Amino acid sequence: MLLLRTCFIALFVIFLVTSCSSELVEIVREIDEKQYQLAKGYQAQGREEEALSAFLRVIDARRDSPESHFEAGYIYLQEMKDPISAIYHFKCYIQLKPDSNQIGQVEQLIETAQKEFVRQLPASPYEGQFNGINLLDLVDGLKQENEILKRESVAAKRKVKQLEVMLGGARRTSTNMPVNVASLASDPSASTVNQSSTLSANLPLDPAAVPRVYTVQSGDSLSSISRKFYGTVSRWNDIYQANRDRMSSENALRVGQDLRIP
Repeated sequence: MLLLRTCFIALFVIFLVTSCSSELVEIVREIDEKQYQLAKGYQAQGREEEALSAFLRVIDARRDSPESHFEAGYIYLQEMKDPISAIYHFKCYIQLKPDSNQIGQVEQLIETAQKEFVRQLPASPYEGQFNGINLLDLVDGLKQENEILKRESVAAKRKVKQLEVMLGGARRTSTNMPVNVASLASDPSASTVNQSSTLSANLPLDPAAVPRVYTVQSGDSLSSISRKFYGTVSRWNDIYQANRDRMSSENALRVGQDLRIP
């Protein structure tokens, strides 16, 4: 009987502790997070980059972090001059807090970021093109490209770590293998062949040996051609500089014209 009563008391205590822990977790608001408070402190000191890093840590740790998204978007727009990232975080704020009284202000900030994005673009290659382009779709597309590149970067880093582990195992194996010094001394040509093959494998390819030529099609611009070959519109000027002898200006493209792609 005493044992039964002891077990019952122990279970009751465990239940109370578990309930209290759950309630404590639930009542921790985003603005009470340690990293959020740290970020606000950095802001008060004018240390915007450190504040941004702290807000991003809150976002990584919580699924519901609208205030951190708002603050991160504002820093990206006003301090970092990165309108694409700003729009992304402002949109996250709207999704997480659609009934907020600040929705109107956030939408105005998105419009400001869109204008800043257009202002940062080189004017000449885009003249006459934005009438038919939905700017918001363009920004979303660039943000999606950025997220894809981030995921690819993470996958590449994971692959590198796997290869490093495999290489470490191969090195340990080769360390334990006996070396026939006599055979190497009697056949020095083998070492020479291996060295020459290694050197030739390490030599970089001469880009001039494999030139790329692109034939201009209807609707093409330097920016769209840059996106086709490099995945970004920012290389348009490189293409233009490589074809100065064929183009009188950035907009002087002709259908059927051959362009060198650097």
